Order: sequence, then C-alpha cells, then structure tokens
Amino acid sequence: MVNSRATMSNTKLGEWFWRFLAVVMMFAVGWTIWIIYQLNPPPLVMNAAFEAAAKAKGKGTRGEKQSAQGVIAPSAAAESVSKAPETPPINPDKLKFSDSITLPDPNAKK
Repeated sequence: MVNSRATMSNTKLGEWFWRFLAVVMMFAVGWTIWIIYQLNPPPLVMNAAFEAAAKAKGKGTRGEKQSAQGVIAPSAAAESVSKAPETPPINPDKLKFSDSITLPDPNAKK
C-alpha cells in the first residue's frame, strides 16, 4: 500500500519549494533589469532642447544674442588675482613628506 499522507505532504512541500524558487527567480530578473536601467539612464536634456536652442540662436540675426543665464562668468576680483599672482597663504615646504618621524623643534621660529 501507498502511504497517502506522506505522499501528499511531500507533494505540497515540493510545490511550495518550486513556487518560492519561481518568486526568487522573478525577483532576480527584476533586479537585473533595474540595475541595467540604472546604468543606462535616459538623457537629462532631450533633443528638443537642443533644437530650441539652435532655433533661438538663429533668430538673433538683428544683433540680438541669446541670453547666457546660467553661465558662470569670472568676477572682476578673480580676474585681477589671476593677473597678479600672489604667494599662497600656506608654506608649501610644510606639506612635504619627511624622511623620518621627528618632534617639532620648540625653539624654531613660527
């Protein structure tokens, strides 16, 4: 005779195992698709934006120019600093690596 209760319990256990495995596989496929999507995101600026910018530049034939808002221009102070280089506020010799570990000299000038 066949033990029907033992056979039924093994069948149900096997069925739930395969269902669990199917869910895990679906999760793995979904996760892989999500990673691929994250590695290849859609462009932030669409082609229509480039076309609109080109059209705006084309309309400025009467001496009008497209506004440059959002473009960072150097300030007058930055230009004057770049023309006359100054000494850096820190001593670059202090940033060099030493050959050995030594204590600082307390009698040295600061």
